[in-house]
Amino acid sequence: MTLETRRPFGSVWPVLALALLAWTQPSLAAATVKKAAPASASIPVGVDSALVSDLQRGGYILFFRHCLTNWNEKDGPEGEFADRSKQRNLSEAGQREASGLGQSIKALDIPIEKVLVSPMWRCRDTAQFAFGEYDTTGLLYWKGAKYREARVKMLSTPPARGKNLVLVGHQDQIIPIVPGLKRDQLEEGDALVVRPLGDGKYKVLRQVTPFDWERIAGVEPPIPVDTQPAAADSVPAGAKEHPEAR
Repeated sequence: MTLETRRPFGSVWPVLALALLAWTQPSLAAATVKKAAPASASIPVGVDSALVSDLQRGGYILFFRHCLTNWNEKDGPEGEFADRSKQRNLSEAGQREASGLGQSIKALDIPIEKVLVSPMWRCRDTAQFAFGEYDTTGLLYWKGAKYREARVKMLSTPPARGKNLVLVGHQDQIIPIVPGLKRDQLEEGDALVVRPLGDGKYKVLRQVTPFDWERIAGVEPPIPVDTQPAAADSVPAGAKEHPEAR
């Protein structure tokens, strides 16, 4: 038996302890095992230099869930886009997180073709702090078969040569079209790196956290916020409504 495959005697005790726990308190032991299990084996988490090199060559979709929000705020009626006060907005930590994302993407020299976002303010502000310019589209907000098909088309259509497309949206709209993705697995600020294959097909390659981007880019948190939330216009400053958003 080699050194790499030998199990130290001391490591047996956690196994014995869990067995005893299962005998005395089965439900608690089961909960412990469930918590330790990975959320999804189908989507690797993290970023490495090889993935960065691929992104630098372009041809990918980066889908970001909006950054950290203030959960004391509640969303009002569906489709109430104009009034920020009737929505859950980015927290100050979310603004810093979005700023850090933008600095990291810029430092990694990842080329962006365009940024399309849901018209909700938490998505607009994420794009504003991270990228500065964006277009809003209801295709990243509305539910139903028509819009789900449109999102599939977004993820399967290659961007301009040598560029990457950025989408900023919500988990509820992306979960139905990403096999194996569970609720809250994609946390606020996380991204999915998608390779479009055309003809309605695509492959989700990686889930990347804001910390992963900062780590590989060498950007040190906390990130100072040097911009302001998107202007409170019907179509925000620095943004246009995407023609497909009708």
